[in-house]
Amino acid sequence: MNDAGSLASQLAPLSVRLTSIKQSDQDHYGRFFTALGARMEGARAVERELDRLLARRFNALDYLRTDELGLSRIVGDLLDPGGTHGQGTGFLARFEDLVGPDRWPADQTVRHDDFEVNVLRERNTDGGGRLDISVELRSQGREPACIAFENKPYAADGEAQVADYLEFLRRHYGGRFLLIYLSGHGGAPSEQSLPEGVCKDGLAIMSFCPRAETGEYEEGDPLRLPFSLSDWLRECRQICDAERLRWFLGEVETFCHKTFGGIVTTTSERKEVREFILSSDDNVLTAIAVIEAWPETRDEVVKRFLEVLRDRIAGELGSIKDLRTGSGLSGHRGPKNGVWVFRKAWSEAGGAVPVVSLRHERDANDWFLGVGLDSDTDGTDSEDSLRERLRERLGADTALRGTTDSQSWPWYRYLEDHGDWRPLLARLHRESQDPGDLTTFFGRQFVEAAERAIPIIDEVLANR
Repeated sequence: MNDAGSLASQLAPLSVRLTSIKQSDQDHYGRFFTALGARMEGARAVERELDRLLARRFNALDYLRTDELGLSRIVGDLLDPGGTHGQGTGFLARFEDLVGPDRWPADQTVRHDDFEVNVLRERNTDGGGRLDISVELRSQGREPACIAFENKPYAADGEAQVADYLEFLRRHYGGRFLLIYLSGHGGAPSEQSLPEGVCKDGLAIMSFCPRAETGEYEEGDPLRLPFSLSDWLRECRQICDAERLRWFLGEVETFCHKTFGGIVTTTSERKEVREFILSSDDNVLTAIAVIEAWPETRDEVVKRFLEVLRDRIAGELGSIKDLRTGSGLSGHRGPKNGVWVFRKAWSEAGGAVPVVSLRHERDANDWFLGVGLDSDTDGTDSEDSLRERLRERLGADTALRGTTDSQSWPWYRYLEDHGDWRPLLARLHRESQDPGDLTTFFGRQFVEAAERAIPIIDEVLANR
């Protein structure tokens, strides 16, 4: 027997052993999920009965305005001592306590009798922008101070937006201000909104819900407040004297967790899962394996669905000649994060290349439709002209209902429905094998936007 045959003969038992181990692991994981599924179904049966009796999944904010303006109104009114909540300075004082004396920009606390507070929403700035919430703090004999909020629950930042707000506040208040960047993703402003090298003094980051720290703090990074909006709402609920208002604060807190915290299960369901995992060492180890495999699993589900969606879009736009389609998913906010279409002729026209795209902000969430410009340059006269023409033409199309305040995205709009794909992952997985309602929904949204945008882009580039 030759050496190769001898080696194969020696490795054969090992191959059989490895196959047996792999099958054993698969059987173990199968039993784990089967048993867990049975307990989850029991928990859901209890939930259904509780829903019938107590409507525990009902949330009033599901029926109210919860866009940027609606959420800003809630936060601004709660911070206003003269607001209809009737709790005086209580909520603002609690916010001051959470911010801490070292970061609070005023010389006195809001509990002083001579302290004046003026709350404005959509406050005009010198540069033509609008601060979502401005809380001006005044006390006799002292310079005024300001707590301002840039509220970004869903939308992307505008060009140099946060940098302009910092300049405005610095000019009016010196160092006596705090600009709080409140974002749905819980991260810092984009480099487009806050360019590298801009002074970040007075800027603080705040999330809607508690989040794990991402990376180490480096010198020059914006301050990250040690509490979230939902933390403050919970504190307000605890000190509130009005039962009706306590109920509303609880609804807003629940909405924040459901919308921005990624919670898609009920308390009872999570309790069942936790107790099942803790029932044995093997279950704990299996749960750890699931956690470690989850990010790649989630991305693979989204990637496969995007491929199906790409094929659906390509088919519906098939009558448009020379159209290229693509899909992909990367771990950062790069160009290959969703589904996109473009003409080869657009890339041959020189300069920035327009791309009609369905993209996401991060972690396959916050999906938006837009016409972006793929460019490695800082902008030429022809590219600036292209941006302005696209903004003018697309922004005037009322059917598109979009926004035109971004340098990289002359037109875009966040999806009003299904902008967060976390609760949809099981359906996305199913439709990657058997396309259904979600494929139709996203495909229709994309095709409607593309059919309006493509002729405009063709016309603009023809005169480039």
